[in-house]
Amino acid sequence: MSAAAATGTYSPAAAAGDKRRERREELRRHLAEDADWPRADGRSFHDCRPAFMQTGPTTAASGSAYAEFGKTKVIVSVFGPRESKKAMMYSDVGRLNCNVSYTTFATPVRGQGLDNKEYSSMLHKALEGAVMLHTFPKTTVDVFALVLESGGSMLLLETLLLVIINALDFAFC
Repeated sequence: MSAAAATGTYSPAAAAGDKRRERREELRRHLAEDADWPRADGRSFHDCRPAFMQTGPTTAASGSAYAEFGKTKVIVSVFGPRESKKAMMYSDVGRLNCNVSYTTFATPVRGQGLDNKEYSSMLHKALEGAVMLHTFPKTTVDVFALVLESGGSMLLLETLLLVIINALDFAFC
């Protein structure tokens, strides 16, 4: 046996592995017992995120809504249908413009990243079939979503869709 092994050397990797194993075992015990253990954000295992919705926060828009789910806060405004600026080109179907943007303090990462373009594209695809643009020739419907705070994960998309559905409902009813 070597002298180092005999004296019991300390290895940070081994200690970290032991702690992870202990934590996993603790979680397994809690799940097996169906215990009401707290999550990282303070909620118990069976609690939902706090939710709040308000319709009509933007009076200038045809329809608007504000929603909070946990730490995710989104405001959406729908403008239109209104005469298209590209009226020179005749079209039997209306246009749908979608824009998702973040406030500078919404996430730790600053600036308009790829998420904005990706979310705008996903939003456009989701609403394309829902908004009957063929009933509004030569018009444009603009959907603007502003993420005030992003709590992360897919919750942002769910919040966006709920708020937009509510805003569209007010815009077209």
